[in-house]
Amino acid sequence: MSIAADPFTSEAEIVTGPPEPTGRRPRVRGRWLPATYLTVPMLTLVVLFLVPMLILLLISLGMGVGRAHSLWSVDAYTTLLTDPLYRHVAITTVVIATSAMVVQLLVGVPLAYIMAFKAGRFEVPLLLGLVVLDELNPVVRVYAWRMLLGRNGIINGALEALGIIDQPIDALLFNQYAVIVVLSTGWITYTVIPLYAAMKAIDRNLFQAAADLGAGWWTIMRRVLLPLAAPGIFVAVLLVYIPLFTDFAAPTLVGGTSGYMLGQAVNDLILEQGDLASGAALSFVLLVCSGLVAALAFRLARINRLET
Repeated sequence: MSIAADPFTSEAEIVTGPPEPTGRRPRVRGRWLPATYLTVPMLTLVVLFLVPMLILLLISLGMGVGRAHSLWSVDAYTTLLTDPLYRHVAITTVVIATSAMVVQLLVGVPLAYIMAFKAGRFEVPLLLGLVVLDELNPVVRVYAWRMLLGRNGIINGALEALGIIDQPIDALLFNQYAVIVVLSTGWITYTVIPLYAAMKAIDRNLFQAAADLGAGWWTIMRRVLLPLAAPGIFVAVLLVYIPLFTDFAAPTLVGGTSGYMLGQAVNDLILEQGDLASGAALSFVLLVCSGLVAALAFRLARINRLET
């Protein structure tokens, strides 16, 4: 039986057959392709993040800060870790930031659930409303809260007009509770949107299936919704909880002495006292703590996904 020759096949291939692929070039190219793609992002990360962090570390060790601190000394870290004042400020910061984060999750989870599954045609307007809310300047929002909570503010004026109180309530402003309220409302957008995005990826039929199996709303929330929304919670913690530790505008304007936070301490050390080493050391400590919080949030999110 004769085999019809392919018009695109050369005589050499008919006699000897097609050449066998060596495979060397594709393997080499495939081996270096990921490194080629990662070169630019890694260089950007080194230049814009690692180099500034290295400079911050060197300043905290006394490099280029004058005679206030000796060179290559950990005096700044020792002072921060042993001074009772900074321990008190750190405890206050943790309490305020954690309380604000809990409040935002308590508000954000139901709001994101309503937007994702119950809002219907109001879903997009609610989402746009959150985005527009974040577009307002943060300092303007803080001053708006001062007008609401102040001694001569709108809330005290309304209560006095209704005859509920005889004199203004001073406890509404310049305390930890005012800082929690302002921080919670100021960062709520960055809490709701990641939760909303995570919940939009959940099949709503899972809720009906759980209800058909006899699960109540609390069980559905605890065993179905929250574990599947864990990536959104992880992103919300990264975007919100960590910056809460370094916020200084809201504590300065509405916190008073009882709402003094670590972000204000960094600002005062560098701009008012001119102590660059201590300010850089406190900033570096906050950076390390932020990394630990991010690692813990990632671990919890991963555990929740594995349990489902």
